[in-house]
Amino acid sequence: MNSSDSHSSATRDDGSDETRTEVRYGETDQMGYAHHATAVLWLEYGRVHWLRKRGLKYRDLEANGVLLPVVNIAIRYHAPGRFEDQLSIQTRLVDLGKTRITFETKIERIEPNDARTRLVSGTVELVCLNKEGRIQRLPRELTRIWEQISGRADAES
Repeated sequence: MNSSDSHSSATRDDGSDETRTEVRYGETDQMGYAHHATAVLWLEYGRVHWLRKRGLKYRDLEANGVLLPVVNIAIRYHAPGRFEDQLSIQTRLVDLGKTRITFETKIERIEPNDARTRLVSGTVELVCLNKEGRIQRLPRELTRIWEQISGRADAES
């Protein structure tokens, strides 16, 4: 279901990640299509995998007082998905501020001939809160990753 979770520091991180899943029966509606709300779950699955690939686990972030609720989400539906469609979830970090982080995601069906059909594209913005619900700076680990991705070794933190 997942692509490799390993991340080599020897290769340059371009800020993107791909993982795979499939449309499960419980994600479909009466018409046999993946329900539109499932796209939100796929976007989350991509973000969680993106972080894990870079050594950050949501569970650990939350245990350390870093909460990342969604504050803005935009989803575009391009084509329907159906039960057992094989999916590629491609997630990319596109912006990181002092307190906000934005990901862009594409979900594509992998056709039997390995061609790809875009099903969904979306952008998700999250804000960093502490356990009391107050805005705080993003963790240094995320700033370090952003610096590597953007090629800015001297970026402000």
